[in-house]
Amino acid sequence: MRPYQRRDFLRASAASMAALSASPAARAAAEPRPSRKVTSANDSLNVAVVGVRGRGMDHVRGFLGQKDQGVRITAVCDVDENVVGNAMKAIESADGSAPRLVRDVRELLDDPEINIISVATPNHWHSLMGIWACQAGKDAYVEKPVSHNVWEGRQLVEAARKYDRIVQCGTQCRSHKGIQDAMEFLRSGKLGTVYMAKGLCYKPRGSIGQGKLQPVPEGLDYDLWTGPAEFHKPGDASVYNPNILHYNWHWVWNTGNGDLGNQGIHQMDLARWGIGKDEFPKAVQSAGGRYGYEDDGETANTQTVNFEYDDVLLQFEVRGLPSNDEMGIKIGDIFFGTEGILTITSYTDWQTYFGHKMEPGPKGSGGGDHYANFIEAVRTRDRSTLNAEIEQGHLSSAFCHLGNIALRLGRKLHIDPATESFVDDSEANAMLRRDYRAPYVVPDQV
Repeated sequence: MRPYQRRDFLRASAASMAALSASPAARAAAEPRPSRKVTSANDSLNVAVVGVRGRGMDHVRGFLGQKDQGVRITAVCDVDENVVGNAMKAIESADGSAPRLVRDVRELLDDPEINIISVATPNHWHSLMGIWACQAGKDAYVEKPVSHNVWEGRQLVEAARKYDRIVQCGTQCRSHKGIQDAMEFLRSGKLGTVYMAKGLCYKPRGSIGQGKLQPVPEGLDYDLWTGPAEFHKPGDASVYNPNILHYNWHWVWNTGNGDLGNQGIHQMDLARWGIGKDEFPKAVQSAGGRYGYEDDGETANTQTVNFEYDDVLLQFEVRGLPSNDEMGIKIGDIFFGTEGILTITSYTDWQTYFGHKMEPGPKGSGGGDHYANFIEAVRTRDRSTLNAEIEQGHLSSAFCHLGNIALRLGRKLHIDPATESFVDDSEANAMLRRDYRAPYVVPDQV
């Protein structure tokens, strides 16, 4: 196996630009183009992984683990040549040959040999890439949160429905047996009436410091990285803040959603699943801020959110500074019933306690394979078998966005669940979507 070299990326980038110049995928609004049909369980499924520095490496490992199910990673896409080496080497080591390397995802949309687009980019790209994949006749695995704002998440759901695509959200806890068993226990009534759920994200988050604008380095396509968002210096693609790439984009509103939409969405998803709510709440209120330091970050490191229903309360709390735990939990969920409580203490484990003395009750543990669940649904064309179908991903992502909107406005917001919008509040409704930078625009009509 030869080592990955920079000229591989440059060669791929040149080919990509040449193809795009004559390709309909270069347009912002993609037209549906049929992918190669999979007609039997023996047909291979070809995957393109987009974004491979961080979470994308889990996608690489996850889909390589489906090799016995006829899955192959045939393409890698990333805007930064400096981060693709590990993914290329891992795939070549597993398959014996290197995958195709491209810089621009739009080239992959026109490739009929690609069946699946796996999106592990920063949040601000998730919905648009998912929509483009659906329009191109491809199935998609989209990392959490599936959106950067409420409106585009619903647009992604609409695209999945219109083009009859299989789209999975990367909230992998839904495929873990331990968590599935915990949800079954909550439905059994043994806790009595569940009147409150609380999601906890007590994850240490220190200062990210302060960076300075610098010339964009060789090998990074900063225009593509920015995509629908705004440049660090508005209108200027020649300079960027290196302190914001490649992880600290989570902590600025332009590209991220704070820990509520980073780690927290996993626990938000389980809290909403546990109380059985598949619709928006009637009201949301949030308080908090970025305390303890001054840095390039904008999102909260300390935050409480309350989501109101007529019959149950959903609470969420983010603590990024030193903190105690609750019931031994720093990242997890607590469900409160009239007879006892159920705690989710990790991605796989749960425990119950009963009565005022909190006597330990039934518990459980167990993992699962979220990628295998997705591949099975792709083969059967049955989205009902998905453990984290895109509608569920949209709802849980939207709850994070609602909490952040309430925080930024500093007041209680009333919601119309039927329209997924705020009641008589133009200021809040304006924050349900963003201004998109052309040509990277989520369309009104998908």
